[in-house]
Order: sequence, then structure tokens, then C-alpha cells
Amino acid sequence: MHRAIQNSEFILHYQPQFEANGRIVGVEALLRWRHPERGLVSPATFIPLAEEQGLIGPIGEWVLETACRDIRVLRSGGLPEHF
Repeated sequence: MHRAIQNSEFILHYQPQFEANGRIVGVEALLRWRHPERGLVSPATFIPLAEEQGLIGPIGEWVLETACRDIRVLRSGGLPEHF
């Protein structure tokens, strides 16, 4: 798990959130671990491990930093301000 943080093996996938009329009102950031040998590892598997090893804080910080950086990129491409 320490190696996953050091080697940037975590990735975020963004799932749009819709209003009833089909308008996108936000996105949900979904964390995935891209393991070099096992492929994508389910959060159900790695989140408890991260908690046990005291790594949930650093992983959470990475998620927040990455999501903020990604939203800046999306906004610069025309994403509405309400996101």
C-alpha cells in the first residue's frame, strides 16, 4: 500500500450526477487502485487495508488534491461554475 502511494497507482474516475431532467449537477469521484499485477483493485478491498495501515489520511489528501486539480482543468474547458 505504501508503494501504491509512492508510485501514483491510485486513480479517480468521475461519475456524473443528474437531475430528473437529465441536467448534470455534479460528479462523484470514485477512487480506484491500479495495481501493477492485479489490475484494478476494489475499494472494498483496499480501503480497510489503508485504514489498518494508517494510510487513509494520506490517501484522502491525495484524493482531495487530485479532484481539485481536475476540477480546475474541467472549468478551464468550459465546465459551468456550479460544479
